[in-house]
Amino acid sequence: MLRLLLALMLAAACLSGRAQAEEFLVWGDMPYCRAVADTATCDTREATTARLVRAMNRTGVPTAIFLGDTKASQEACDLFHTVTRPAEYFGAFDGAMFYALGDNEWTDCARSNVAPGGVAPVASLERLREAFFSRSRSLGARPLPLDRQASRGVGVENARWQQGQVLFATLHIPGVFTGVENFPGDRAVLAEIAAANLAWLDAAFAMATERRLPVLVLGFQADMWHPCQMEQHRAKGVACTREPYGRHDGINRDDAAYDYRGFLARLSQHAAGFQGQVLVLHGDSHRWLEDRSPGNGRGGIIPNTTRFMVPGEDEMVAVRVRITPGVAPFFSFEAVTP
Repeated sequence: MLRLLLALMLAAACLSGRAQAEEFLVWGDMPYCRAVADTATCDTREATTARLVRAMNRTGVPTAIFLGDTKASQEACDLFHTVTRPAEYFGAFDGAMFYALGDNEWTDCARSNVAPGGVAPVASLERLREAFFSRSRSLGARPLPLDRQASRGVGVENARWQQGQVLFATLHIPGVFTGVENFPGDRAVLAEIAAANLAWLDAAFAMATERRLPVLVLGFQADMWHPCQMEQHRAKGVACTREPYGRHDGINRDDAAYDYRGFLARLSQHAAGFQGQVLVLHGDSHRWLEDRSPGNGRGGIIPNTTRFMVPGEDEMVAVRVRITPGVAPFFSFEAVTP
């Protein structure tokens, strides 16, 4: 009888292990101050962001991911808006905070309205890399160790870590920005970043496969499925009238400065051969969106993949993500409000 009882307990433990749930928080695209002179709105949004971090702490969830854009594109690319202010929010989180770099923090620094105190795009990128990505650990009050793609330079901002049976990887995929005419030399810089992202994506799938992990989570800024977002490099004055939310293949122009189409193709290729499930997290379009059949940019869908877009800008909430391998649905999402 004792032997039978032990066998039953062992079987129950194994089943419990296969369905072990993992939780983390995700947020992004805040605070946004539309006009530098609008101090009242900015004060309110900064205060709301601080309250949201406190609400995240009250959940007791020990890890969080910020998916880029720590400021609005119109705000100055100075030390306060790109480093000091976000560092305060990240440091106020009780656990480990992981940061996927966006575009408002650097590519939009080419805009004329970032002055006074702003710097050029590449200079801002270098400053961000030194401030937030120069160490092999996360941000937050209780940082965790992580792997970086590089020790410095291109790829240093890309991170990877494992939580239970879930592998996480962040990638530096900037969302839409003004355009190549306002960003001298951007094609060379973005081509290097795009190549690094593909290599990091390859490595993430290889590691998840080697370790036989049931879930791979990818986090980045860009909304590659928004038909209006990805048409921002078109001729000026042409309005985008297509429905911007819901499932779309993505309108990825051949002349876009960043190769979004190439990333979607590589992601689709890897996901098709992956034995587990993929969760893609991104920001950029500032709406709550669950997409269980994301488009691959070629008329089909990316298999074994769910994408989730976090709210932001006016909708200042975080999201509590729960992953339960082996139990459908794998992923569930719950709002955390300030």
